[in-house]
Amino acid sequence: MAETFSPPAVEWVVREPLVGEAAPPRVLLLGEGNPYFAGHEDSSYSLYCYPVGCAGYRLRRILGLPQHQYLALHRANLCDGEWSMPRARERASELLLPLAPWPVVVMLGRKVTDAMRRAAMIDEDIVPFSTRGCCPGLTLVSLPHPSGRNAALWNLKARDRARLILRELAPEVPWGTADSEEAAA
Repeated sequence: MAETFSPPAVEWVVREPLVGEAAPPRVLLLGEGNPYFAGHEDSSYSLYCYPVGCAGYRLRRILGLPQHQYLALHRANLCDGEWSMPRARERASELLLPLAPWPVVVMLGRKVTDAMRRAAMIDEDIVPFSTRGCCPGLTLVSLPHPSGRNAALWNLKARDRARLILRELAPEVPWGTADSEEAAA
């Protein structure tokens, strides 16, 4: 009997599968940490889209995804609690898996981008709104952090640029489809 291949799993990467999905979305959203659950071992709220105004809520609106589509994406934070570059690099290296179920890693913010860049042994800077091939079959995408402190970086042009990049890398995800829903709410 032939063995079936199961991609490697990382326990602290979370997602909420869509009903009847054939395959999970190929995207991992990667943040710093969740201040609402700092120090908790439970990673199920990584980049969660509530409460209103949190980074996950802003990110879902920036990406233009309905809540169920957003929560179906792989999501993780590099740190539980206070930021630690050594801990972030250690966790970043766990994500650089051959045949990972997320060939597209969206790095949110400079700290996360630097941790991933170092873990992947990339010497050059990775600037926001750019992509970088890394490891066989893995693409890194750098975006500004969706916190309120970076609101000026997230104008309509920047939002559209981020969606365009992600549409090219993961066309199966309906980037930008929730805009009409958001306006009606």
